[in-house]
Amino acid sequence: MTFPILNQTMHRSEKYLAILIIVLFAGTLLAGCVFAPQAVVVPHIDVSTDNSAPINVTNTFLFESSKITISLPVDAAVCQAAKSTSTSVTVYGNVTDKVWITDSYMEMINDPAQEQMYTDLITQFRKIKNDMGLSSDEYLELMATYIQSLPYQSRPGEVAKFPVETVVDGTGNCADKSLLLAGLLSREGYKVAIFTFTPENHMALGVGSPDTLYKDTGYAYLESTNLSYVGIPPAELEGGIELTSEPMVVPVGNGTTEYTSGAETAYLNNTATVSNQKAISLETQDNALVPDLTAKQGQISEIQSRMNAMLGRGNIPGYNAEVSSQNSLVASYNAELAQYNRQVALDKSYANVYNYIISHVYDRKGTYAWVKANMPE
Repeated sequence: MTFPILNQTMHRSEKYLAILIIVLFAGTLLAGCVFAPQAVVVPHIDVSTDNSAPINVTNTFLFESSKITISLPVDAAVCQAAKSTSTSVTVYGNVTDKVWITDSYMEMINDPAQEQMYTDLITQFRKIKNDMGLSSDEYLELMATYIQSLPYQSRPGEVAKFPVETVVDGTGNCADKSLLLAGLLSREGYKVAIFTFTPENHMALGVGSPDTLYKDTGYAYLESTNLSYVGIPPAELEGGIELTSEPMVVPVGNGTTEYTSGAETAYLNNTATVSNQKAISLETQDNALVPDLTAKQGQISEIQSRMNAMLGRGNIPGYNAEVSSQNSLVASYNAELAQYNRQVALDKSYANVYNYIISHVYDRKGTYAWVKANMPE
């Protein structure tokens, strides 16, 4: 048996931000000096009148023990305008990267034309929260799972989409999905930030948390590209790239609600790692016993055949002479077989725990309870 690592490969966006930056210096000449005003012109969705029917969007995904379906009508004019909007950023004067990047992200997330979409989504999420009796942490996980369940789509050379585009397309890269999730979480009062990893060309989210903080960011890591536990960064990105740089942290909104189940996700991550290692180690030990068991099985069969032949010829003294060695060999074989079976059973138990953890990422609460009940001592 072989087992994949817990932190599955995460996809990354080839371009996660509007790359076209136009730097313009404009000012008034006074006493031989030019004073350049500092400003950032960010993209804005300009919606024209459109009588097109709404675009009906439906997504179904697993969350905890339920199958969740989110359906909403999206204004076709807003979606079309978003797709037609250039996401280039114009910078006037000596503006820092942090400033124009923050302004660009905030506009893409919070463009007023998208508010109805956010309202429609959040109305459904709140109903699910009430119907299922979800805690604040589970509610965050519900919205994260919705985004993580959207198929990843690599778009080499293209910039990030507006959240309304991601909802309608039903797919996105790391930037698309992170911007949409940030918009949802911030509107529901969570402390959230965007993480941009420039050298690795990746984007993820940070959520406020009292523990499992990512590096020195002050936030717990939240991956948006595929199903992942809150607070657990990927071991590597697509192509074997590791996240080694310090991310630029861009807070989104003024939320204060924190995620408080980081200790449980850390436990699940550590338990999966330990279970994987133990299962692999036990499998090696199991395989090492097989040749000796096979050899003893052959010896036992050979002696038994010889004894049966003696018994058939009436050679009782010869038969009796073999009984002691045969019984000793059988006892040794049975003891080794019992050890093998115990190890195989334990190997299976650890493998079951590992596989359960990585296959039920959409159910942190239930997975934690199951693992606590089924983890071998």
